Amino acid sequence: MSNLETAAMPAEVTAASSPIETRAIAAASLGTAIEFYDVFLYLYFSLTIAKLFFPASNEWVSLLATVGAFAVSYLTKPLGALFFSSYADRVSRKAALTATLSCMAAGIAVTAAVPTYQTIGIAATLIMIGARVIQGFSSGGEYGAATAFLAERAPADRRGFYASFQIAALGLTSILGGLSGVLVSSLMTQPQIEAGGWRVPFVFGLTIIPVALYLRRIIPESSHRAKSRAPLTEAVAGYTPRLIIGMGSFALVSIANYALAFYLPTYAIKNLGLPPSGAFAATIVIGSVQAVLSPFFGHLSDRYGRARVMLFGAAGMAIVTLPAFLAVVSHPTVIALMCSQFVLAILLTAYQAPMPAFLCDLFPPAIRTTGVAIVHDFTATFVGAFTPFMTTLLIGLTGSNLVPGFYVGAAAVLGFVCVMLLRSKLQRL
Repeated sequence: MSNLETAAMPAEVTAASSPIETRAIAAASLGTAIEFYDVFLYLYFSLTIAKLFFPASNEWVSLLATVGAFAVSYLTKPLGALFFSSYADRVSRKAALTATLSCMAAGIAVTAAVPTYQTIGIAATLIMIGARVIQGFSSGGEYGAATAFLAERAPADRRGFYASFQIAALGLTSILGGLSGVLVSSLMTQPQIEAGGWRVPFVFGLTIIPVALYLRRIIPESSHRAKSRAPLTEAVAGYTPRLIIGMGSFALVSIANYALAFYLPTYAIKNLGLPPSGAFAATIVIGSVQAVLSPFFGHLSDRYGRARVMLFGAAGMAIVTLPAFLAVVSHPTVIALMCSQFVLAILLTAYQAPMPAFLCDLFPPAIRTTGVAIVHDFTATFVGAFTPFMTTLLIGLTGSNLVPGFYVGAAAVLGFVCVMLLRSKLQRL
């Protein structure tokens, strides 16, 4: 029996004896949904934000500055991950989750309210970057704590199913973000959007936060959970190989979400010349697949093993991604875009849905939040958040609209290899 299995046994027994509550799923998932809803909106409206807050004589340079600011602000995400996840492992998952959500609310509120460059000059740019920094820091502690919080309330043999609701929530976020984009772009003219219409979806996101905060406050803390006095030291000293290979496996999730969902409307509008409503509709397709199929693939991972399901998804992505983008670039229509994203969304969901439980399985309960947070947030920061910047840069330098296909396909190969490596080390995966 591995050290991981030995360390995890007490928590598994406790979790199995206590059925998970619907409120716990909502409490854990809503905050993650709000985090990604904000990410969706910033990138969905990046063309408008570029014009209002990062003006430049060259439109490509302006957009590059906007997605670059997004990427740079995410440099605070690892700091937030280390701060909040360490607190969650040492003291309380529940308290950490309440704190991260409160900080996220502040970041969204500033983004929704900050005046434009035309009104207050360079201060608008700096305030917008500051709002992104706050958002990045707070979101750094969200995924690890929420995933551990949720997984530890699941029966041991159904962890994949319950933890997959994190991904289903992400799908619902994509739907809400896509609908927001469709409604705003359909009901408002571009001058109206630039005059303030782009702020409306951010304000709507703020209305959900009080509900999420209430749910997190009334859900009891995980019981009989081992705690660590120095979770970061233990994670780095004892589990470095799993952290590194785990980051490699998570790279596909991070790159694919940023390239296929978050950045897709900007790419489709600017590079393929598609109408905004059609571009946003494609993200609704992706979100619908994630929301509906995540619990299904999570269940399959409980029954057949996390690695087996994830390897299917990674292999499919490696094979299909480039041809899918080639089909859309060759025939740039909304229907072609939606069909290609539908196929890719199924494969990505197969890989992504078991991921929260997969990461939890890598670390013992005492350092679980810290281990999961390091893998998720360091990868999201240094790989995922720079995906819009890198694809924009490479498309501009090469002139090829196939760049996202190559980028995601390479990540799929890496993900397949890393899951295979972890599977060979931990047979129960």
